[in-house]
Amino acid sequence: MMIVEDILHAARPALEAILTPKELEHTSMDVVTTKGEPVTPSTIISEDLLLRVFVYDEQMGFWLYPPEDANGFTARLRSELQDFVAESGFGWGELRG
Repeated sequence: MMIVEDILHAARPALEAILTPKELEHTSMDVVTTKGEPVTPSTIISEDLLLRVFVYDEQMGFWLYPPEDANGFTARLRSELQDFVAESGFGWGELRG
C-alpha cells in the first residue's frame, strides 16, 4: 500500500528523465481529490486521487491507480510526461526521454 509521500518520491525519476534542469526548477506537484481538495503526505493512495504536475504555467493531471507499485507508477508517469511535454508551450513537438 502506497501513500502520497511515496507517489511524490516515485515521480522524481520520471520528471528528471523528461524535463530539463531549468524546467525542473519551475516544476511543482501536489495530490488532490476529485473535488480539488489537497491531501496530506500520509494519505493512502486511492482511485479518487489525482497527481497534478505544474511546469511553468501549464498543468498535467495524472490519476493514481492503487494496485500499481512504485516502478509501474514511475513508468506510466514518464510515458504521460512525454506526451505532456510534446503538447506543451515550453516543449512543443519535442520527443524526450
